Amino acid sequence: MTTNTDAGDSIEPARTTLLVTVDSLRADHFDEMERTKAYLETQHPRAFATSTATLGSFPAIVGGEYATGDGLGEATSVATAFDCRRIGITTNHLLSAAYGYADAFDSFTSPKGGGETLKEKGAVLLERGTLAYAIASWGWNRYQALRSRVTDLEKSFRPAEDVIEQFLAEREGREEWFGWLHFMEPHHPYDPEGASVSRAEAQRVSRRVLAGRGSVADETLVRDLYRQEIVELDRKLARLWNAIPDETRVVFCADHGELLGEDGLWGHPGEMRPELLTVPFGTRNAPDLGAVVSLIDVPTILTGREHGVGTLEREVAFAAYGERTAAMNAEHIATDDHTVRLSDGEPATDPVLEGRLERFDPDYVVTEDALREDLEDLGYA
Repeated sequence: MTTNTDAGDSIEPARTTLLVTVDSLRADHFDEMERTKAYLETQHPRAFATSTATLGSFPAIVGGEYATGDGLGEATSVATAFDCRRIGITTNHLLSAAYGYADAFDSFTSPKGGGETLKEKGAVLLERGTLAYAIASWGWNRYQALRSRVTDLEKSFRPAEDVIEQFLAEREGREEWFGWLHFMEPHHPYDPEGASVSRAEAQRVSRRVLAGRGSVADETLVRDLYRQEIVELDRKLARLWNAIPDETRVVFCADHGELLGEDGLWGHPGEMRPELLTVPFGTRNAPDLGAVVSLIDVPTILTGREHGVGTLEREVAFAAYGERTAAMNAEHIATDDHTVRLSDGEPATDPVLEGRLERFDPDYVVTEDALREDLEDLGYA
């Protein structure tokens, strides 16, 4: 494994490089991914998201920049740093060419524009909390409920196995390549293949719980559905890990976490909480890193040289959602309201970290109105 002695050093790029991102994967559920953890050489327990939603996290993951609300910044994509075949496959309509993510890829596949389905298009066009949004959401839920009674529902998003097979086919015969694969499992609604209920019921109960209308039994079921999504994704990823060269440089991470009923909250609202901001993060054949990792460091890790504002030696990471901000180091998370210990969530004080938070420039963070994911895809409310 390549080592790093100075954050400014340039490290020889790998011949094959792979970025794997997973939507809404909690750090404390990473242990469910036994095959993936065994494949990765190093896991980083103090890795942090830059936001609690897709549009706030991926400009960092792919561009090494804090989000401004308009998707990926022009000419910031890490793909520009690779002089080889560049393949991108995403399963989230917010990670599409419409938001700049196809930039510099030779082959890029994602849902089209603002979304391929009525549900996805409506999520982009309607503002959460408005009467129009409420009416459209009710209509979509009724449509889904009726449809589920007369036909078998498909997986909510493009299945992981399809993404993996397409990528392996496209990189076949290439000695050098860069790949980015984004998987929607385990994003809600949770509907794993091995669920104890039908897919239609899994989707219904997921939406019911996330809307705050679920029973205790519903909530228990939804937590298990979420866990099963992760277990099944890990099993499918084994195909990918076995098929790529041993020397491939790999970065594996989530874009943010997920709330599973903590303080009555579900999904990934704009709360500056450890469950959302602490993310699973693992690497293989990658440079050594400091005590703290931010998603904004991903392009620098992939390329072995500074990209955007990323670094290989970090002590503090930052996150934002609208006007809410947070700063994290190896011991604490400081928000606008309080500071807590990461180990147990108990109140703490950290004057240095709190001072860094005060100096964090909000001009470089995404505005709340621009976070499309937190409008929620119609039917998830």
